[in-house]
Amino acid sequence: MTTVEEYQERVIGTNIDPRSLLSTDYFNHFNEVVMMLGMVGDMPELLDDIDKWDFKTYREHFMDSGLGFAPLAIECYEVAPPELREKFEKIATQMSMLIVETRVKLRQTWEVNEMDKFKDMANLHSMELQGMIDDGAAIVHGYTSTLDQSKIDDMFA
Repeated sequence: MTTVEEYQERVIGTNIDPRSLLSTDYFNHFNEVVMMLGMVGDMPELLDDIDKWDFKTYREHFMDSGLGFAPLAIECYEVAPPELREKFEKIATQMSMLIVETRVKLRQTWEVNEMDKFKDMANLHSMELQGMIDDGAAIVHGYTSTLDQSKIDDMFA
């Protein structure tokens, strides 16, 4: 049996996908910000908490998570298919960059007291991050292929 096959058996009953050997639990780290962005328009004091958010790698997240399967998640990450791991890391980096950019823009908007713009921006970026989390979950569960627009149009013809 190969190493990957051994890990695929070991992850049964955990939140680690047996095909990708990755876990969507990592995105809980980003869900915190998504929730705060969804509420900050009505509760601007949450901006301080958004400012305190720090990116964590997959390994760091699971090391700090306290989840029973965390050590296995870290082990599996090292043997996950490289192309999936690369896509996974790319989306996590993009999300982190968006959060950093968003909190800077929100802080600037807050300081000039443009509250409608502040609220709209927070909601927009919350939805954008949620979409990226969904994309990340699709990578974890192996749904990474995309249809081109002509195939989508054909579906509705």
